[in-house]
Amino acid sequence: MSNPQDDPASGAPRPPVDAAPPSPPPPPPGYVPMAYGPPPKRGGAIAKVLTSLLLSLFLISVLANIYLGVIVTSLTAGPSEVSFMEGDTKERVVILPVIGTIDSDMSNYVRSALQELAKDPPAALILRVDSGGGGVGASDQIWHYISQYKSATGKPIIASFGTVAASGGYYISAPSDWIICEEAGLTGSIGVMAQVPTIEGLMQKIGVDMHTIVAEGSGEKDIANNVFRAWTAEDQAKVQNLVDVFYERFVQIVAQGRAGLTEEQVKQVATGGVLTAEEAKAAKLVDQVGYLSDAIDKAAQMGNLTGKPRVTIIRRPGGLGLLGLLGANSGGLELEGLSAERLRSLASELSQVSFDYRMNLR
Repeated sequence: MSNPQDDPASGAPRPPVDAAPPSPPPPPPGYVPMAYGPPPKRGGAIAKVLTSLLLSLFLISVLANIYLGVIVTSLTAGPSEVSFMEGDTKERVVILPVIGTIDSDMSNYVRSALQELAKDPPAALILRVDSGGGGVGASDQIWHYISQYKSATGKPIIASFGTVAASGGYYISAPSDWIICEEAGLTGSIGVMAQVPTIEGLMQKIGVDMHTIVAEGSGEKDIANNVFRAWTAEDQAKVQNLVDVFYERFVQIVAQGRAGLTEEQVKQVATGGVLTAEEAKAAKLVDQVGYLSDAIDKAAQMGNLTGKPRVTIIRRPGGLGLLGLLGANSGGLELEGLSAERLRSLASELSQVSFDYRMNLR
């Protein structure tokens, strides 16, 4: 008969209840115990995604603020003078670029640049022109600012013509002491033109009648100032008179700036036609055929500089970068913003005669 304390399966005596358990067998040679880390926390992947998203948003916010800061600075800062070419002399030659259409923005830019330069004038100023002209008013304003600067500082001004320096582009250069035109450049086009559209035919096609009422005693208010009707001989005569006045002004400006040319001599080439560099030189509208490097050499000579001149250039402020390319500088109309008031404003702008010192090859 078996003892109750024996193991029923093997009949071996059981160890006492309070005895220590037997030691486990030793591990085999080369055995490396496996390390177990804590169990992964629930939601760890979601937390990583959220952290990455917040970090990305933070970086985007920082970059956006930097970009907006650059935009605000570029729009509010005035023209700045930056290095163009290192030289030996302490005195400098400054390049003032006038590139593109001459309008009110260009006029304001030139005025601001010349005001700053007048505080510390360079030995000589190079007016780098690459423009087919623009508005009569803006061209005359720039001519005035350049003339003021020349009178106030007494420093020489050298005009350097690029691909095109015609009409208003030539007008603003007339006060220069020396004019250089590139070999393949075009200049001249001394004249003035006026343009205004009329939409009477369009209004008739769509069945709309526009009635204009002027106050008694101001009957001329409607002359050449109503886009909703066809022009009359009276309209033509009124605008023709203004165009002729501006033409005479252009001729006077050129004769004043070009020593040795009378107004009658200027009128012989002031036909509105474009001239090549050699033709302009033969007509005494330019002094030399050459490039910007030649203008720099001439500026150093006229500025009494010895050695290689130090040259800076005026950088025009503004520009919206990508935003400007997509919106502000696109030149298109935002249809969502076209209210009735805006449409009336556009029609009013179109009805105003535009007087231009602008090159026209037709």
